Amino acid sequence: MTESTHSSLASTLFEHIEAMVRARGADIHVDRNGNALRLEFADGQRIVINIDPHSNKAWLASRAGGTEFDLKNGEWRAHDQGELTQSVATLIEHTITSSAINARAPNSAPKQRTVIAPSMDESPQSHGLRNLLILTLAVLAGFWFAQRLGQPPAENNAKGETNVQYMTAEATSGTRKCEASLPANGSINIFSNNLRTDGPNDAEITLKNDHAYPLLLILAEPKTVIPSLSILVHARQTTSLHLPAGQYDMLFSAGNIWCDPRAGFSDGHLMKFDKSLTVQMDKPMQLAMQSSGADMDDFQLFVKTITTEAPPPAPTFSGDGSMVVQRQGNGHFYVPGSIANTPVTFMVDTGASVTSISSDIARQAGIHNCKEVQFQTANGTATGCIALVPNMTLGNFVLQNITVAVMPNMEINLLGANVLRNFQVSQSDSMMLIGRK
Repeated sequence: MTESTHSSLASTLFEHIEAMVRARGADIHVDRNGNALRLEFADGQRIVINIDPHSNKAWLASRAGGTEFDLKNGEWRAHDQGELTQSVATLIEHTITSSAINARAPNSAPKQRTVIAPSMDESPQSHGLRNLLILTLAVLAGFWFAQRLGQPPAENNAKGETNVQYMTAEATSGTRKCEASLPANGSINIFSNNLRTDGPNDAEITLKNDHAYPLLLILAEPKTVIPSLSILVHARQTTSLHLPAGQYDMLFSAGNIWCDPRAGFSDGHLMKFDKSLTVQMDKPMQLAMQSSGADMDDFQLFVKTITTEAPPPAPTFSGDGSMVVQRQGNGHFYVPGSIANTPVTFMVDTGASVTSISSDIARQAGIHNCKEVQFQTANGTATGCIALVPNMTLGNFVLQNITVAVMPNMEINLLGANVLRNFQVSQSDSMMLIGRK
C-alpha cells in the first residue's frame, strides 16, 4: 500500500469523524495534524486518534485506556470487532454527558448587527425592563464563569514532577477482552519491530513504583499515542530495562483490575505526561513514581539521570572509635554507616534537625512502619514519613532507637543533629573529628 493510499485512508476516516462532530452540535475543537486527529472538549478533556501508516493500524486513546484497530475489508475493526467510528461516537457522548459545559453549542462567528438608537420618547418602563435584562445576563455570565473556574485542572504542575493530562472522559470497558491475572513484575511487551530492550550499550532505565497501585508505563512514538512498548511495575516494586537512545512519549495506567499490556487496567485511567523521555546512550536513568494522594490517579513522576561518582575515602579511625573525616571537593563531609544492617553513606548536615534517608534505603532496611508527614525542603513542600530505626551505625559507633525521616526521590542521605548531638564534633580546615562525648 502506497503512502498516498495511507494518506487517503486517514483523510477519509478523519473527514467522517469531523462530520460526525459537526452533526453533534457540541463545543468540540477538532485538530488534525498528519496522521493524528485530536478532539478537545470545553472542559479540557480530549480524544486522540492516530493512524500508523507502516502497520495499517489505528489507535484510539481515552482516559480509560487505548484500543487498537486493524483495517479489514475497508473498515477499522478492533480485536473484539468493535468499529472505530462507533467507538469514537460512544466516547464523544460519554464525554459530553460527563460535564454540562461540554454540551454547550460551539461559538459561531459574530453576525453583523444593525444598531437602532432608542427613540427620545422611550418610556421609563422600557428602560427598566432593559436594565433588568442586562442585570439577569450579567448574573448568568458570572455563574457560568464561576462554574468554569471550579472545573478541575487538566494538568498538575507541582515542582519536581512532569505534568499529567487526563486524555478524555471515562469510557466503557465492557467490550474489551481482558486477561485473567496480573502479569509478573517487570513484564515487558514490545509492539514495534524497530525497538529492542537488550542492547549492550543502551541506557538502563530503572523504574521505582512507590505508588500504592501497580502501574503500567506505555512508551509511545513522539507526539502520538501509538504504543511502542509497555512495562508493568507492581506496587512498591522496582524493575529495569534497556532502551535505545531517542525520544519517547510516556503514558501511564494505574488500577487494580488488570486488562492487557496495551490498555492497562480496566478500572483505571490512561494518563499522558506532557514531557517526553529523552534517553541518551550509556546514561542510565531513573523513573520514580510516588503517591501524592489516596486515589489511583494521585501520583507524581520524577525523572533523573543517574551519575556514577567515586565513593568518598574512608575516615581515619582511632582506638576509641573516633574518626577523622576529610572534606570532599564539593565542600561536604561524608561518613560511612548503616541503617538496620543496610550500608549507608551519610553527608554531614549540621543544619538538618533529623537524619534523613532515601526511600530506597528504607526499603532495603525493611522500614515499613512509617508515619506520613509534610516536610519543608529547598524545593518546596514534600511528603515523607518518620520512622524509628532500632539500630544504626556511624563508623564504628552503634546507636539504637534513632528517629529518621524517609524522603521520596532523595539522592543524598543526610546525617542530622539528632544523631550528631550524641558525639563530640569539631572541625579544623578540611578535617572533621567525630568522637564520643
